Amino acid sequence: MSELTSLSALDKIRADRGNSSLSYYFRNLLIRNTAKAIKLINEDNLSFPALFILLPQISKPSLSRYLNSRNKEAIEVIKGIRSKSFSGFSEITKNIDVREMLKWILQTGKDDDISRGEYIDILDSCAIILVREYKDYSMLPVIKEIIYNRYKQGLFIHDLVWAFFECRDPNCILMLAESLNSEDEKEVELTKELLKFIPVVKSSNLPKELLYRSVCYWLKDNLPFLYYTGESFQQMPDPSPFEVSLGAKYLFKKVSLDGNIESALSENEKRQLNIFNTLDKNSQILLSNYSFILHNQNIYWWNSWIRYPVSEQLRISAAKLGGTIC
Repeated sequence: MSELTSLSALDKIRADRGNSSLSYYFRNLLIRNTAKAIKLINEDNLSFPALFILLPQISKPSLSRYLNSRNKEAIEVIKGIRSKSFSGFSEITKNIDVREMLKWILQTGKDDDISRGEYIDILDSCAIILVREYKDYSMLPVIKEIIYNRYKQGLFIHDLVWAFFECRDPNCILMLAESLNSEDEKEVELTKELLKFIPVVKSSNLPKELLYRSVCYWLKDNLPFLYYTGESFQQMPDPSPFEVSLGAKYLFKKVSLDGNIESALSENEKRQLNIFNTLDKNSQILLSNYSFILHNQNIYWWNSWIRYPVSEQLRISAAKLGGTIC
């Protein structure tokens, strides 16, 4: 389903007169000219918000049989979401292209200001199902757009933020960081709130342009060692959806999305990691930072340094860095 390029006739009525007027117009049109009402509801460029408002009327058996496949499938998706379980959703929607329908709902519903509880719940559920169950991340920019639009309206965003981060890909951090350059202060404010698990965001009063660059540098340096924690605003006020695996950074080993080191470790690396894990957090940060810097500067020096006893590594790291934060 393609993105809408122009408003449908019903969407124009809604834009000009409001939701109640659209519902009133369509109810009267059904009585006066049923064929025209069916033609309008089946227009290719109808949006999901217009369909949602007219749902009580078009769901009646006397009319639903005349709906096009898109509208019938949208109703089935809504029924599935109302079932409140993914197994129920899967059963109800087993004969339709759910992925494309979820995308249509999000894409055509993203700019809407309907604050009705069920409408918000449906969009949230579409995002969660698309990202978590279907592993489809193509709508992440749209989900981000909905999050920021809602924040500016003072609406609930926690479920959508969770859905966004459930892509489990640290690269989504950059997608959010781009809004640090926004002229809209509310967008900058929200971006700082979402990214305050990054040390430079949490502790810095840098101008937003410099802060954006600092986040980009931080992400570039730490990307191989970042993993998804699953923490969300539903669980705590200051979640850290992504964290740096300090042990992996210390050994300069890439981690998987769940934080496990991807490559096999030698016996010596296992011993070093065990000792590293007994250190306090500040010492771990110091060692991992110095290891990363030295590895990038001179691999031969790093190969020598990494073989030293951990106590000697700490002494050298402290002398060189003096406790730089991660």
